[in-house]
Amino acid sequence: MSIFNVRLKAVDDECERAAKIELDKLFEDARNGGTNFRPPSPQAAEAIWLKLIARKEHEFIQEIERLLKPKSAGKSAVKPPVPGKEDISTIEEAVDELFADDRYLERMQDFYREAARKAALYASSFDVQAKRLDLIDATYRTGIVSALRRARHNIVAELERYNRPDTLEDTSFLSQWRRYSTLSPWRSIGTIVLLSLTSYLIAFIIASDTFRGLLERLGWSSGTGL
Repeated sequence: MSIFNVRLKAVDDECERAAKIELDKLFEDARNGGTNFRPPSPQAAEAIWLKLIARKEHEFIQEIERLLKPKSAGKSAVKPPVPGKEDISTIEEAVDELFADDRYLERMQDFYREAARKAALYASSFDVQAKRLDLIDATYRTGIVSALRRARHNIVAELERYNRPDTLEDTSFLSQWRRYSTLSPWRSIGTIVLLSLTSYLIAFIIASDTFRGLLERLGWSSGTGL
């Protein structure tokens, strides 16, 4: 297994542990004073898993950037390990595996079973109509499939940016632009306004009589074909 897969698997494990802690707390909070049990909301569990997928997507992209982006070392840049075609293919397979629909679709059913089991321990019941459970589960599945599809697409897109050597310079520029523009929304707006004013200034110069005269002296036409 390559270093890329090892790091991504480590991120996946860390995110899963954090989600389990949140889910366990849901059940812990459901024990009212330790004597009664009120099953937690399925929507609360769904929110944990949707947040889990979003966190994995974010941290996978960050990990890919840490692994593949050139690192500064004084005046020189330290080149990161460049993934070969086999590495790229292996990483994509790992992403497909770690974000596979089957890993997440049955979690709501597992939640129902765990809630019913814990409720039985307290002589309580998980009293929710079967029709409502089916509706909640169907909604959960739709949201999860959509979130997973988006995550897979965004992660592979990030990987592809580093997979093409001719785009590394553009990637660096885009990264700097994102940092610059997110420091303050007014900076990005100001930059756009400045670029617009520059365009207008260039258009004004080209349309001026002085510029047209210069072109005519050079033997160029100053008509609309310029």
